[in-house]
Amino acid sequence: MSAALPVCLGPDVALSRLYRDHFDELRHYLARKLDCPEAGRDAAQDVFLRLLVRPPAAPIHNPRGFLFRTARNFAIDLLRAGNARPLLVPIEDYEDTLLDPASDPARIAEARQRLHALASVIETLPPKCRGVFFLHRFEGLTQDEIAGRVGISAKMVEKHLARAMLHLRRQWTH
Repeated sequence: MSAALPVCLGPDVALSRLYRDHFDELRHYLARKLDCPEAGRDAAQDVFLRLLVRPPAAPIHNPRGFLFRTARNFAIDLLRAGNARPLLVPIEDYEDTLLDPASDPARIAEARQRLHALASVIETLPPKCRGVFFLHRFEGLTQDEIAGRVGISAKMVEKHLARAMLHLRRQWTH
């Protein structure tokens, strides 16, 4: 589709055609980005809803590129907000199990095993990426605080965190 989309997409032929031509490809793209097929399908629908509700202000000359850029930004928003599939069971859940004297010994053993497995996966991250992840997740520092402490840009901190999250999503097995 080489023709520019009209200024107002609305529920017209252009958006319908974009949906028909690219929905499956977009769904697969978002499923990979979010590491979850169900989230990919839901996110793809939300991207089209976003275009319907908030159409672009100017004609779009590369509709597919615009669609995928919108999808990429939407996936980043989901991951930042934590609304995609949760990365890991919160570590606090394991700590509660380990510290509760009434915990079942089998649950304690399982919690220890999972924490050890998580530590092993974190250790496989590149050193800078691992350090940024540790400061954010375990020290509770903001991205700006990490940037100042480590001496890198906030954008680079964001990239390290995204890389760490993606790596952990791919490596972590429940």
